[in-house]
Amino acid sequence: MVPSSDNSNVRPVWFVTGGSNWIDYSDYWQHFYPPHNHRYHDTEIKEMQPGDRIAMKAGEFRNYASNGADSVGIYAIGRITGTRDHLVDVDDGWRDSMLDRDGNRPIANCAVAAIADRFPADRCIWRMEPNDAATRSFINEVFGPGVVDGDHHDQSASSFLALAGELYLPSGFLEEIHSLLEDKKQVIFQGPPGTGKTYVAEKLAEHLAGSQERVTPVQFHPSYDYVDFVQGYRPSLMDNGQPGFRLQDGPLLRAAKQARDNSGTPHFLIIDEINRANLGKVFGELYYLLEYRNKNIPLQYHGEDEERFALPDNLYIIGTMNTADRSIALVDLALRRRFYFVEFHPDKPPVKGLLHRYLERNHATVDWVADVVDRANELLSNEPHAAVGPSYFMKEKLDEAAVRRIWKYGVLPYIEERLFGQDEARLEDFDLDTLRGAVSAGGARGGNEGGTPEGDEDGDGNDASN
Repeated sequence: MVPSSDNSNVRPVWFVTGGSNWIDYSDYWQHFYPPHNHRYHDTEIKEMQPGDRIAMKAGEFRNYASNGADSVGIYAIGRITGTRDHLVDVDDGWRDSMLDRDGNRPIANCAVAAIADRFPADRCIWRMEPNDAATRSFINEVFGPGVVDGDHHDQSASSFLALAGELYLPSGFLEEIHSLLEDKKQVIFQGPPGTGKTYVAEKLAEHLAGSQERVTPVQFHPSYDYVDFVQGYRPSLMDNGQPGFRLQDGPLLRAAKQARDNSGTPHFLIIDEINRANLGKVFGELYYLLEYRNKNIPLQYHGEDEERFALPDNLYIIGTMNTADRSIALVDLALRRRFYFVEFHPDKPPVKGLLHRYLERNHATVDWVADVVDRANELLSNEPHAAVGPSYFMKEKLDEAAVRRIWKYGVLPYIEERLFGQDEARLEDFDLDTLRGAVSAGGARGGNEGGTPEGDEDGDGNDASN
């Protein structure tokens, strides 16, 4: 069924003009061409929301109302992840669609004659409301069948895009974790320190749960056991005023009760540093329930007449595991079988390149730090779990003085511990100025990331950066 034209829940779609040279700038779009009405464009950009669909069309699109042409080239389609000043950030689909063409040919030619007058020539951003049959037909042809006839603005997808923009991670990566959670209910983020495991776990859990009140955090440590985590007798003041021991629930049972009492919403238990505890002592008989969510069993301190315990289906567990700590024993295979494991490593996507993206957007004056960290990790490549994570430098305030302070008191002690027992002279290779000099001598990063496109590749007399 086609939605009515006054359906306020349907978001508009956006069209921008550009050209094939934008393949090198395919994670964002910007405008600055002087003849265009920038006051209008600034307003439009402020109205864009994460999850809105966006398409880049050929620059000659604006001539179609006068020359009678009936189709227009579309170079890229995607979803908006956020905006910043005159920049529009877009998702991975934008980049992927730009790559899906031969030479300078657009990925699609779409009929436009019936609505060509909707695109004034003095603009490079057009907002299109799916309020009539001709417009809906055009939008469906550009973005795919059923876009406006069905769920045009999928809230789940759009919310992942917004979260991805906040975390500087691909939305597809977060959606993949969501799928893993739905399949097995339990995942573990593993990787070196400083790669954002705990931060992402907390943000993703809060996002999926819809409230921080439905997220229970706990941190494991060597003295942590079943009594702390599940249930046990704890010192307490008794009803008669005398000291004694009372059976108390741990964070697992409290989170399970909360989830059971609110079965219509997801709840999360976040276990930080999950491999720092003796997991057999902590989980006990819960190992069984991690694998068999549809079963129930008696707990250690339950009486014969007490109700058996089961893990609610709406209780999800996210653990984090530091792979750099050599004092921690490997996680046993029984636990590995019950969890999915997601890698967070500076040399592998999606963490790879994260610091570059963050600094380019927030602290461009010290964006060289990302190259220095990459160089340091190259020198540590023979120890795969010893990499320097991006979190050290993802600060609200960051200048060169702060970088030097963080490197001296945070990064270098960590590297020194990782190199313990090796040639002390090797530590000199990780001096900040030495690394920065090596990066400068080796040249800047390849590609034109974050640059500004130049020239007119569309042959329409306009700069393609419009």
